[in-house]
Amino acid sequence: MEALIELCDLIAQNPEQFAEKVAWICSRCPPPESLLSGSSRISRSQLNAVLAVARFLSRSPNVADHRPKSVILEFLLSVPASFNKNFWPQSYGANSISSFFVDFLGYVAKATDLSPDFGTEVAGFMGEVVISAISDGGDSTGISRVFLMALSQNFPPILPSDAVKLVNCLLDQYVFAVPVSPRELVPAAVSESSSSQSSPLSVNHYHSNEASSPGNEAIHVSGSSSNASRIADEVTSASSRGSVAMNGGSVVWRSGVDQLNVNFGYNDGGGEAMLKQQVASFEEESVESLEKQEIAFKLIGHILDKVHIEPRLLEQVRIIARQQLRSMSLFLKIRKRDWTEQGPLLKARINTKLSVYQAAARLKIKSLTSLDSDGKSSKRLLLETLALLIDAADACLLSVWRKLRICEELFSSLLSGIAQIGVTRGGQLLRVLLIRLKPLVLTTCLQADTWGSCQGAMFESVMKTSCEIIEFGWSKERAPLDTFIMGLATSIREQNDYEEQDGKEKQVVPIVQLNVIRLLADLNVSINKSEVVDMILPLFIESLEQGDASTPGLLRLRLLDAVSRMASLGFEKSYRETVILMTRSYLSKLSSIGSAESKTLAPEATTERVETLPAGFLLIASGLTSTKLRSDYRHRLLSLCSEVGLAAESKTGRSGADFLGPLLPAVAEICSDFDPTIDVEPSLLKLFRNLWFYVALFGLAPPIQKNQLPTKSVSTTLNSVGSMSAVALQAVGGPYMWNLQWSTAVQRIAQGTPPLVVSSVKWLEDELELNALHNPGSRRGSGNEKAAVTQRNALSAALGGRVEVSAMSTISGVKATYLLAVAFLEIIRFSSNGGILNGGTSLSASRSSFSCVFEYLKTPSLLPAVFQCLTAIVHRAFETAVSWLEDPDI
Repeated sequence: MEALIELCDLIAQNPEQFAEKVAWICSRCPPPESLLSGSSRISRSQLNAVLAVARFLSRSPNVADHRPKSVILEFLLSVPASFNKNFWPQSYGANSISSFFVDFLGYVAKATDLSPDFGTEVAGFMGEVVISAISDGGDSTGISRVFLMALSQNFPPILPSDAVKLVNCLLDQYVFAVPVSPRELVPAAVSESSSSQSSPLSVNHYHSNEASSPGNEAIHVSGSSSNASRIADEVTSASSRGSVAMNGGSVVWRSGVDQLNVNFGYNDGGGEAMLKQQVASFEEESVESLEKQEIAFKLIGHILDKVHIEPRLLEQVRIIARQQLRSMSLFLKIRKRDWTEQGPLLKARINTKLSVYQAAARLKIKSLTSLDSDGKSSKRLLLETLALLIDAADACLLSVWRKLRICEELFSSLLSGIAQIGVTRGGQLLRVLLIRLKPLVLTTCLQADTWGSCQGAMFESVMKTSCEIIEFGWSKERAPLDTFIMGLATSIREQNDYEEQDGKEKQVVPIVQLNVIRLLADLNVSINKSEVVDMILPLFIESLEQGDASTPGLLRLRLLDAVSRMASLGFEKSYRETVILMTRSYLSKLSSIGSAESKTLAPEATTERVETLPAGFLLIASGLTSTKLRSDYRHRLLSLCSEVGLAAESKTGRSGADFLGPLLPAVAEICSDFDPTIDVEPSLLKLFRNLWFYVALFGLAPPIQKNQLPTKSVSTTLNSVGSMSAVALQAVGGPYMWNLQWSTAVQRIAQGTPPLVVSSVKWLEDELELNALHNPGSRRGSGNEKAAVTQRNALSAALGGRVEVSAMSTISGVKATYLLAVAFLEIIRFSSNGGILNGGTSLSASRSSFSCVFEYLKTPSLLPAVFQCLTAIVHRAFETAVSWLEDPDI
């Protein structure tokens, strides 16, 4: 079959050139007389040929030869004969037949879209074919249902006159009774009192005709055309009950939680009996009948997509779909232990029933597309459907089955319908929608399983729907959108009396806040509007600086992640405010190094320093696209590195690397597009010098000595105290002591670092300026001869022994560290990327690392020892370049 498909696709590119091949494939199809008579079994090769011809038509709409279309039309006419098992090859089981029909109908549907004339021919008899499949209820093989299931995925065109027959046939044959709502079983007094209560979440009033009020009718649909007709007659007499209750011409919106108590009678002691009756009524439905309902709803939906049907029949469809939506909320609220079935049987029933509800929900939305956009009745139906969809979505969230894939897909379908209603009538229903959407969003964020790196499918559906609604209404009606967004944002500031709450509730509140923060961050990234960022960011920053998030904790970590994501969008105001906050937060962590306070800090404080803030800095560096902001951010990050290096340099242990290392990936990213061959301002150049000085001092660069030991990553902790002399020598020869991501970052930074000299080159000889990179009293300051000897030894090792330590006696400790930094930088340049620097796509002499390394030798009046070291650096860099050419993998 694969070879036949390849041949078919080749022919489709130029059908005139391969006309004989088309004829050959058609000749391999079953002859028309055998198809219509059903006298002989179809072979596998014949079925493959039919598929190939259908695929050919789906890719070549304008074909002069009529034979391919005739083959497909003849096979479509023979579909009723295929419901006999003898029609198919003996090896064909239900799965093979299903696969064939899915592929075949998919090709046919596409071919009819491409060729209107072919579509007209198919429509002429397709209705009768489908009706024959629906009427084949006694089919013991189940092939007719397999065909209908495939048809529910890809539906060819039909005639308008056949559409009415099909819908009536589907309602009569496949749509069965919807279980009675327990609401109908509640005493009248209870029903009336409950209908006058409104949900505290939201109430919206509008005037309407009582005769057309939406209701919670207990209408039963069975396999009877008389019952189907009776539905339309009962529309105007439906009572005002359920999730949308009419009170004096106003709509009262009731939350799913409110309905749960009323519908199951939990408030009047009769709930257990009603619950058992409700479960029994659902269990009376066989899985087979549920599958038929799903097929019917999907097919009717396709029919509504293809043609318009008469209003009376369309109203019947709406009522049936509405009944399913109301039944859905009740079904989802039943607890697992209340079912008499358990195990695989129960799971199969739940999956099938939820698939039925998903099809019904989609059908309900499609049935609204033909409404009069300006009519009052259409507004009533839209509001009613909106309430039903939101209640059903709320029930999905609270259901014990919410982790099932089908429940997640159902939830997504419900929210898609909610969004579609929200954008109808020019957004007139936005205000009502947003009132009910906020509680739904908060309920989604309430679920504990939405915490983590992946919030789950339901969380993603809520975020997607919220984005669609906000983007649609942004230019139409901003006020309710602002209220909706601010309402979510301010929910993280709500104060709670945790002392009066039990243990469970103490966990619920932070989860809601954390997930709302993530949701708002996702919204900002998706919508990408500065106005939305400006609404939310001040609240987040206020909480970080003065509110509950000013102290270490999960709330602070999540807010820092959120503000960095918003800053990465590149809006100047939010970017600057966030970077200032994050920089201040990072620097504040240095003050506690080695203090008694550091021993009592919450674990989240360490997480903030080691993970959250560095990840935020990297995210901003990755997201910024403005040249102006990238330049500003580069300067700010390099300044932060200088401050961190200076503050950590005098501390004991390995704190310098612990604090500077996490910043290196962000520095590498912001320098990834920086051309080091351009003229660089002295202030920026000195910041690069400071960075490399501390990289060399703390041993953060990858080892540069030949024949180094195998590289390994060593855990970094502030409590690990080591000999600084050992660190300096190990930094040159290896193994690498820190996180390997830091080593990679240093290599990337090297490709974007200019040569560490300025036009005046004064600071090469100015001990005072280099000494400023040490803190007063530092163990490695200029007055510490032991530290100077250590740095000279490391420098000599880095130069491969070309300069003896004894020849460096005139070089101070800080200058030795500087020369060691130059050695690291220039040798690393040649150890990766062939010594090619950042810049344009063209290769030129200016982009070679040699253009940088020779800059040091141009400096006049250098001390002989310094000049000797710089010359040795050039030779070591050249050796590295040759080694890279011999083995690019080094």
